[in-house]
Amino acid sequence: MNKLKILIVDDQKLFADSLGKVIRSEQDSIESVSIVNSGREALETLQDETADIILMDIHMPGMDGIELTRTVHKKYPSIKILMLTTFGYDDYVKDAMNYGAVGYLLKDISSEELLASIQGASQGLRIVSPKVLEGAYKIRRASSESQEIPDWYYQLTHREKEILILVQKGYSNDEIASQVLLSTQTVKNYLSTIYEKLEVKNRFQAMRLAMEYKVDTIPLR
Repeated sequence: MNKLKILIVDDQKLFADSLGKVIRSEQDSIESVSIVNSGREALETLQDETADIILMDIHMPGMDGIELTRTVHKKYPSIKILMLTTFGYDDYVKDAMNYGAVGYLLKDISSEELLASIQGASQGLRIVSPKVLEGAYKIRRASSESQEIPDWYYQLTHREKEILILVQKGYSNDEIASQVLLSTQTVKNYLSTIYEKLEVKNRFQAMRLAMEYKVDTIPLR
């Protein structure tokens, strides 16, 4: 098993240093641990050295962790980004995962859970703290109970729903293809089917309909 290079991005220096010590204790699986305290420092560091896993805080001076996640994912798509933060707000979780994070953890996680999450992320798993999942479920359940869901929504496949949500968010075909790991032509084929099911003629009409019914807040079924 190849040893992992870890980059910690957190403006709370005491927490970051303590976190670094915990991770360095896993000498059999960790090659190196670097610590920076801002988004700017993270981007500068990545120009000179590689990382396999980034542990990313959200609230930082200058560029926050959400925006930094989007930037890093675009420039270094092979790096696995795990959000590690105090805040489990549903919007933060959605934005982070949409922008390329592979996991979302809260800072009250145990050392054992953190180390297991790092290994899981390195193997391609998506990692989300149980508390985050529970909070997101409660919010989405409350939303769906009072939310009108159109008949055409139930005609969409899971993949078509994912693509429609990205259309609603303003993603281009190329960006959607990158997110769902399909070719651009395949995305176009999916969109043609989606337009037919929604009974619309173009992307703008589909986007407007998705925004009207807040498709991104309907739990995927």
